[in-house]
Amino acid sequence: MLSNNSNDQYATNSSASGTPSRDSLDVSMSEYLVKVKRRWKPALAVFLLTLGVTGCLSLLQQKTYQAEGKLLFKQKSAGAIGEIGKEAGTLNTILNDQTPLSTQIQVLESEPVIQQVIDRQKLTDQNGEPLKPEDFRKKLVAEVVGGTDVVGVSYKHPDPKIASNVVNTLMDVYIQTQIASNQSQPGAAKEFIDGQLPQVEAKVKTAEEQISAFRSQNNIVDLGEEKRGLVANLGSINQQITVTGSELQGMQAQSAALQGQLGLNLEQAVKANQLGSYPEVQSILDQLAQTESDLSKERQRFSDQHPAVISLNEKKNSLTQQLRNLIAVNVGEGVDVSQGLLRNENGTKENQLEKFISFKIEELSLQKQVGAMYNSQQELIKRAKVLPQLEQKDRELVRQAESAGKTYETLLNNLQEATIAANSKSGNADVVEYAAVPDKGNSGRAILMGMGLIMGAFLANLSVILLEMQDRSISSLTEIKKKFPYQTVGITRLEPPMYQGKIVTRDEPDSFSSEVYRMIQANLKFLTNDKPPKVILVTSSVPEEGKSTVTANLAAAISQLGRSVLLVDADLRRSSQHHLWGVDNQKGLKDIVVDNVSPLSVIRQPMPKLSLLTSGIVESNPLAILDSPKMSDFVGRSRREYDLILIDVPPLPVTADVLTVSKLVDGILFVTRPGIVEHESAELAQEALATTGQKILGMVVNGVKANEFDRYSYHGRYGKNILKKAMFSMKVRTTSMVLKTCRICPKAIMLTVALVGLNCKYCL
Repeated sequence: MLSNNSNDQYATNSSASGTPSRDSLDVSMSEYLVKVKRRWKPALAVFLLTLGVTGCLSLLQQKTYQAEGKLLFKQKSAGAIGEIGKEAGTLNTILNDQTPLSTQIQVLESEPVIQQVIDRQKLTDQNGEPLKPEDFRKKLVAEVVGGTDVVGVSYKHPDPKIASNVVNTLMDVYIQTQIASNQSQPGAAKEFIDGQLPQVEAKVKTAEEQISAFRSQNNIVDLGEEKRGLVANLGSINQQITVTGSELQGMQAQSAALQGQLGLNLEQAVKANQLGSYPEVQSILDQLAQTESDLSKERQRFSDQHPAVISLNEKKNSLTQQLRNLIAVNVGEGVDVSQGLLRNENGTKENQLEKFISFKIEELSLQKQVGAMYNSQQELIKRAKVLPQLEQKDRELVRQAESAGKTYETLLNNLQEATIAANSKSGNADVVEYAAVPDKGNSGRAILMGMGLIMGAFLANLSVILLEMQDRSISSLTEIKKKFPYQTVGITRLEPPMYQGKIVTRDEPDSFSSEVYRMIQANLKFLTNDKPPKVILVTSSVPEEGKSTVTANLAAAISQLGRSVLLVDADLRRSSQHHLWGVDNQKGLKDIVVDNVSPLSVIRQPMPKLSLLTSGIVESNPLAILDSPKMSDFVGRSRREYDLILIDVPPLPVTADVLTVSKLVDGILFVTRPGIVEHESAELAQEALATTGQKILGMVVNGVKANEFDRYSYHGRYGKNILKKAMFSMKVRTTSMVLKTCRICPKAIMLTVALVGLNCKYCL
């Protein structure tokens, strides 16, 4: 039958989009169910065997009783005081992905605790030997009650009283172990503190001595107060330097102005001032004054050449020279001091020379004051630079002393706490509920049988998968269609034994199988409407796929339609057409090609319109016969004499035969059969067909099982009538059905759709 291309295309698009469609899921499930159906017997055997073994084991199960008790865990023990007691009674974990209760459960199930329980209860195994801890754990269950700090403890034993005693003893032993553990920790802490206290006390004294020595060496009383005073003193000195500097600048300006007027420095001014106090100088100055007065009077009376005027000028010059000599000796050579600066009138010295000396003295005094202020400023700055280092060092020493002091105080407090905690007898867990003696037991048979059902189903499915993995054959029609990318032109079902190896189309022309072969020829014709193939090669992947039977039935079906058909058995290696038709094989294709025998003498006619050419007896080199020019001439002549030529050739593994004959045909019809062909053979067949370069007309799936055939033939429960309707519907969709000449009676022109092809109304 023709495949449903639209559904295949939809599945392909869904697969390409990356999202599995509902159809693909249904197909996968159906394929899996087909595999289960194919392997149901070994799967059922494995399932029943597993279930039987489980049932036998369940009969051996002994009834056991489970006793249950409960422990409440606390964050802190009742008697814990301070940090040491808190650590002794607190549930803590190291890893982030663990809980304190999980850790305590591990302690509860530890070997020391379990061994104490075994010894107290004198637990033994089946051989009377002391019970091992690992065997004890198999019967013990300790788990957290959801959402609480309660841990449930249960134990299974054939004796209910022993079960309850074991649980109660286990909880008591655990609590005693925790109390001992809590007491041991503070005791160890107390011993450690006693050893550390003298060392820490020595560190405190050393730190205090270092602070005292450091402050004494660096004259430190209070660094904070000193820092604040230092800042204030620096501000005051800076202000005094500014004021005194301004006064100094003013005084320097005045003295510079007077020095410019006098032309003397401070030393010369002092000497000139001392010179003016000499009597000799004053006498010369007085004489000069009198001489100038007399000279002024004489000049009013006489001329400059008068002896009196000349005498006075000589006297003046003599006195002036005496004064200059005194100045040169006492003040300095070349120094010019005016007479006015040397005069001392009325015993006072209020002149510019004395004022200049006074300014210079004041200037020197101010300079000394500014220098002293600068020195004080530098001392303060130097101290300010050292203060941060001193402060840092002082803080470091203070921190060390404080740290040592705190450590000492902490150790003293912890020593007291450890002493109290070591005498405490509280743990971090209390018994909430002791285990009572259970009155109902459980053998576990239901659970074991349930596990047997699950395991049986799993092993049954696993056996199906393993068997399918070992079986490399393509077992279903669905796998065939997926494996071969060729259009399906027909599907034949597996015939009953009475019809196998027979030409059903000839013997039972009205049977359902005959209709299937007629449908195949109709599909072949409509696949190539423009130029239907006239010479068709029929082959398969491997032997035993029924290609020869399909070829014979197809030839018979076409001849029943009134078309002249030549069936050539070109399988010279393993010919079978003469067996199917019940004729002898003394002469055949080999005699025509090799011995030039006339075709009319060897071709038989088992049915009207059907000519059969057997292979003949071939003893060696069959490829030379098929590849000869006479073979090509024979096929060429037969094209003109027959409407259709079907050539039965060997399977594709004999690639040379198929490749040789494929050059003479118009197309290849591929026959395959589920359960016969394997994946490797299918891949080789596809490669061989691609090598021929010939057009693949389609694929016939032969020997499909009845149940699978019905699913692909529109649910065959409707029988032959439904199949005919499907064929009719298939032909109506073909567009090249109208106004063609009938292939049987050329006189008719109007065509009518028939079940077996396109014929006119007179040939139906």
